[in-house]
Amino acid sequence: MKTSHLVLSILILAVGLTGCAGSTSAGQPAQLRRVSLGVGYIPNVQFAPLYVAQKKGFYAEEGLDVNIEYGFEDDFVALAAQGERDFAVASGDQVILARAQGLPITYVMKWYERFPVALLLGPGQAVSSPAELAGKTIGLPGFFGASYVGWKGLVYAANIDESAVKVEDIGFTQAAAIQQGTVDGAMVYIANEPIQLRNEGLDVSVIEVSDYLNLISNGLVVGDKLLQADPELVQKMVRATLRGLQYTIDTPDEAFKIVREVIPEMTDADAPVQRQVLDASIELWRSQQPGVTDRQAWQNSADFMRDTGLLQTEVNVDQLFTNQFVTAK
Repeated sequence: MKTSHLVLSILILAVGLTGCAGSTSAGQPAQLRRVSLGVGYIPNVQFAPLYVAQKKGFYAEEGLDVNIEYGFEDDFVALAAQGERDFAVASGDQVILARAQGLPITYVMKWYERFPVALLLGPGQAVSSPAELAGKTIGLPGFFGASYVGWKGLVYAANIDESAVKVEDIGFTQAAAIQQGTVDGAMVYIANEPIQLRNEGLDVSVIEVSDYLNLISNGLVVGDKLLQADPELVQKMVRATLRGLQYTIDTPDEAFKIVREVIPEMTDADAPVQRQVLDASIELWRSQQPGVTDRQAWQNSADFMRDTGLLQTEVNVDQLFTNQFVTAK
């Protein structure tokens, strides 16, 4: 781990611990079990279902006091696998890579129905499909993470000649790079940069990775030690988190009010755009089978990662996930 990564992890984790201390519903009994949940990024509207589950008392009704910590996704996956954290939110590719490295981690609840990454194309780009990307310059925030996995997935599924496309590492400057025209397109999160640029009057378009490849996206993961030692705790966590997710989808106005309580630094000027982010996120979460993950989708994800060199060893797909806590009555 690089020193800068470690320092940033510590700082963000400190923010998460401070921001979420005592964040369960008022008046709940003191004997709640303290549970840690690691999420990638910083306090954000995209975590609305977790805030809703806290504030509406869904976690407390299960006897849980869930403390959300913010940091790096891969760190939390490792910590959960090692038993240093109880739960984490992670994408399928991170679970696959972790298992390939011998880390005992299991995906127990799907959150995102659709992979949240897309190719964002700037104004005037006459591109309606990946097949038309030859000669274009595409920006990536780096050759790692979900954006890179999304790009490789698009190349793989759409059978793009990647050598005909110029790919550049532009850091996390996708919106600015599109706005300034330094790249023709960039890999982004669907509920982020497209909304930002459209609100600034730019006529941008997106090509969603999920239209070409059904990758396993973010969900709830737990280390195998805790999974085996206390399946009842896992059941409670899954049940309450699913309630928070469904409540957010069903009552977005109330959910957004809760988000603003959790993130008081969100200004009235910021709120309209952030509400659009929530609405776009909800469309990524909607599912006919909330929480349930598909074995074939896991197999497809693992096959793609192996075929493109992202995965160096075979993994047992049946060790990657379980639906037992979602489907339990």
